[in-house]
Amino acid sequence: MKKMALALLAAGLVTGTAHAQPLDHKQMLATMGGVDQNAMMASPHGNPHGAAPMQDAILTGELDPNKLIFELVPMGRSYLDYQVDNAALAPLKEYSKPTEITVIVGTWCGDCHKHTPAFIKIMKALNNDAFTVRYIGVDKQGKAGDMDLAGIEFQSIPTFIITQDGKEIGRIAGAPETSLEADLVKILTQ
Repeated sequence: MKKMALALLAAGLVTGTAHAQPLDHKQMLATMGGVDQNAMMASPHGNPHGAAPMQDAILTGELDPNKLIFELVPMGRSYLDYQVDNAALAPLKEYSKPTEITVIVGTWCGDCHKHTPAFIKIMKALNNDAFTVRYIGVDKQGKAGDMDLAGIEFQSIPTFIITQDGKEIGRIAGAPETSLEADLVKILTQ
């Protein structure tokens, strides 16, 4: 047992002191599940989970936003890096009209890797029960697996469709004009 502890100490896997270290979330995301994602890209068959690397996952249908940021490395990194513009978001803090937002996202799409995690972080920062958000994953052909997308039209991804009382009042298609926060406020306060 003592030899094992010394070997671990020598390998740098443990330290000689027993004090708590702050979590490095960026490092955790970079090595999801103890697997170096960059090394896996060189050999996608090296994934211990038996599937494509988490960077290449194509998820379809209704998606859990927490899984998007914690299981998909590029989205997790974007989530951690994004800084919410709370000043721009301030007009929506007390917003009370029930609003549904449908986000059409491609987990394989570079723009989605940037804007979807930012939107997830914005909604968490807003923390307003007036907003209900659904995330729908589509493949490269615009299909959401077994989910029927009848009535949901989109030309680009990500697309953020804002509805109230069952009617679309606005959308952000692709990249925002100003910022996600400013564009959302503009749609909801016009």
